[in-house]
Amino acid sequence: MHQEPPEEKINSIIKLFTNGQVQDALKSAESLIEDYPNAALLQNISGACYASKGLLDDAVIHYKSALAIKPDYAEANNNLGITLHKLGKVEEAVVTYKKALTLKPSYAEAQNNLGNALKDLGQLDEAIKLYGQALAINPDFTDAFDNLVIVLKEFNQIEIALESYNKIIAIKPNFVEAHYNLGSTHQAFGQLDEAVKSYEKAIAIKPDYAEAHNNIGIVYKKLGKIGDAVKSYERSLDINPDFAEAHNNLGNALKELNQFDESVNCFKKVLTIRPDLAETHNNLGMTLLELENFEQAESSFTDAIKLKPNYADAHNNMGMIHKEFGRIEEAIESFNTAITLKPEYAVAHTNLCTIHYANQDFYSALEVIKKAHAKNPEAKSIKLLFEVLKARKAYQSNEISIDNEKIPNPDIRLSSNPLILNRKVESELVDTLYEMKAIDLNNSKDPSYGNAKGSGYDLFENDQPILENFKQDINKIIKEAIKSDIYIFDSFYTILGAGGGVNPHDHITALDKEPTFNLANQAFSLVYYLSTGDQDCSEPGILKLYNPVQNVLPYKGMIIIFPSDRYHSVIYNGKKDRVIIGINFYTL
Repeated sequence: MHQEPPEEKINSIIKLFTNGQVQDALKSAESLIEDYPNAALLQNISGACYASKGLLDDAVIHYKSALAIKPDYAEANNNLGITLHKLGKVEEAVVTYKKALTLKPSYAEAQNNLGNALKDLGQLDEAIKLYGQALAINPDFTDAFDNLVIVLKEFNQIEIALESYNKIIAIKPNFVEAHYNLGSTHQAFGQLDEAVKSYEKAIAIKPDYAEAHNNIGIVYKKLGKIGDAVKSYERSLDINPDFAEAHNNLGNALKELNQFDESVNCFKKVLTIRPDLAETHNNLGMTLLELENFEQAESSFTDAIKLKPNYADAHNNMGMIHKEFGRIEEAIESFNTAITLKPEYAVAHTNLCTIHYANQDFYSALEVIKKAHAKNPEAKSIKLLFEVLKARKAYQSNEISIDNEKIPNPDIRLSSNPLILNRKVESELVDTLYEMKAIDLNNSKDPSYGNAKGSGYDLFENDQPILENFKQDINKIIKEAIKSDIYIFDSFYTILGAGGGVNPHDHITALDKEPTFNLANQAFSLVYYLSTGDQDCSEPGILKLYNPVQNVLPYKGMIIIFPSDRYHSVIYNGKKDRVIIGINFYTL
């Protein structure tokens, strides 16, 4: 029978320990051990004192003494496991934690600690399971939750994370951190609408949750809801005025809204809080560049590079400054540095190609874009320039022809604006589009709004035979109509239901606006109507073209082609779906 000291003396020692008076607690415990040598509790307390002082070997001795006296002492097994783990004896720690859990299966702390040990041994699935079990036993066990979050994020276990957080929320519906982390996981998975819902629940539970307001702002920005993003960032900053990340995010959002002066102020605020953030110096420089404040922009890029010498974006942007000041050799050097640091960097390759082309060094321009295409064949801007420059080279040297005629001048315009053609619609093509997974375009950066769904801009990347046949056919139709070879840049489909529409917009890109290549003169857009829907209504889906204003009521099978810089819009409220395929292409 184990003789234990009086409870008041034990409580006195524990009070000393919890108050941080570890040496006094240890002295009292060892004094009592002389009178009660078979008190396992005193040995356990002494072990805890030695562990707190960093004397781990001594702690192990006392924990083992406690277990020699009382082999079924779950708490001593757990404490011994913690100490062995700190000593790097992870496998021994695992054995000891398992003993603790055999003695006390509902021991949440031991579940959590065993999870930590197994994580270090690479047994991630088991670790995740143990953290979940610990939280099932004690939903308020924040250490177990924090450990679960760390392992799920560190090892990118996104699907398991979704399952784990939902289980925790089922146990404890108002666990705000679980809702927040569920939102982060949905965000990482690209499930933006679900991320918004989770962040909203977190904010409903904790309205002053600055990080949740900031993150929901990030999601709103990805959805193209820049105004909502700005409001969320501002709310985050109302709660925490020193939240550097929210200031930075607000600055980027305001820049996208062309509110450049306000954006500059946000980035400067960040730098008063965190002057060591190279990315913010770079963002400030980019905004100053938009304001044509080139000298201050150069200073910002210089600061970014000093803080982060291998910062490819900053070197590329410095190249833009050199170009503005006419320092061509320095610009070339900066672009080359950016490419060396980041070989797949499409923007830097494009900038270097541009500067060579502007200097009439056609050979170097083509070589740069050729190498870039080889390294990064999926980069759309690089692929476009590669095809355009190859065609211009061939045109200059008369290397290729169409219908035994020389390639026409690349700034070819349409014979009529718009140009209207016809093509029979296959029912299989329509069915295929409906079978594809559609995006809610109302919640994306797409100009479509309301009851609108469709694809991204890579429809022709799909391996459906019917789409490949359509691609080949429409390519042939366009080439015959405009007497030019073409390069298809974007392909997409859109389905408008009642209340759907498309805001006024054009399809001109930043590269199109670069005067060096004059690509805007070669850029065209096409709409093919697979179904016009219900036209017996107040808004039958008229395609409205601007400059000059022109209204076109489509019919099934209509193909309409117009310059990509021509603004256009649609409003539709028919009862049946209106289905189109859209293409943005360039003449070559």
